[in-house]
Amino acid sequence: MKYTDNKSFDKVNMFGQGVPNDMFAKYFIGNSYLNFLVDPKTSPVFLANVTFEPGCRNNWHVHNAKSGGGQILICTAGEGWYQEEGKKPQSLTEGSIVYIPTGVKHWHGAKADTWFSHISFEVPGEEKANEWLEPVSDEVYNAIKDKKNKSKFVPATSTKIMDAKVFDQANMFQRGMYNFMLKKQFSKKSYLKMLMMPGKKPYFMANVTFEPGCANSWHTHKATKGGGQLLICTAGEGWYQEEGKEAVSLKSGSIVVIPANVKHWHGAKADSWFSHIAVSLPGEDASNEWFDMISDEAYSKL
Repeated sequence: MKYTDNKSFDKVNMFGQGVPNDMFAKYFIGNSYLNFLVDPKTSPVFLANVTFEPGCRNNWHVHNAKSGGGQILICTAGEGWYQEEGKKPQSLTEGSIVYIPTGVKHWHGAKADTWFSHISFEVPGEEKANEWLEPVSDEVYNAIKDKKNKSKFVPATSTKIMDAKVFDQANMFQRGMYNFMLKKQFSKKSYLKMLMMPGKKPYFMANVTFEPGCANSWHTHKATKGGGQLLICTAGEGWYQEEGKEAVSLKSGSIVVIPANVKHWHGAKADSWFSHIAVSLPGEDASNEWFDMISDEAYSKL
């Protein structure tokens, strides 16, 4: 959806506008803002929400790395553009995912008539460095033709959503198919929408949707090195709990970094549908170990 008014945009910009992006302002035309979503000192990956005012875009640039590296854009509010050198501009809306490999010259930013936000997911790598190049000129930018928006996303008026149809409209990354492969590990129905598969892409990424009251079993993401999981919460409300700790309330805009070998569970609240993007972090000898389901008595006390 398009938002010309900043106050209206702030209401749907679930990961927060943050502060003026002064550090990189010289590489942007127009004003941009940065909100750090994880602590770089403790998180295995770097995440930040980048917000662009209407017409703002960054210069052509390249993410270089000796190995690994690159960037993933997870679009969550407003509309924007992404373009690789030699290719046509790609329209971005809520629910768009862009993987940018190392060595690819590109730019991204807001459309001329709307605010825009995406999460910048920096892929780890060796000897990483950004190479900033020429600006995207007004002539080139203004020549881009915007087609009719095909997004079906409709912002919800509340973070708690019991109505399935209302939730499906607010679930920007989509419900997907019934998660039959892991149905024994979920107390009620869950759904899976694949967003990125490993191979040419650096991560396994999927949108997981839980019906009200659905939780997965206690489990750990085992690994001898690296590993773990990242949850990016985008619709509804849910719970996350580590063994021996109090349950943490989750809603759209919540971020959870789950280290390897930590026993935990997550799922929807009893009175709301819930969706999060699940990102499996690469590790050596990585596997999931499943345990018992949280008891009805323990869940009802949350």
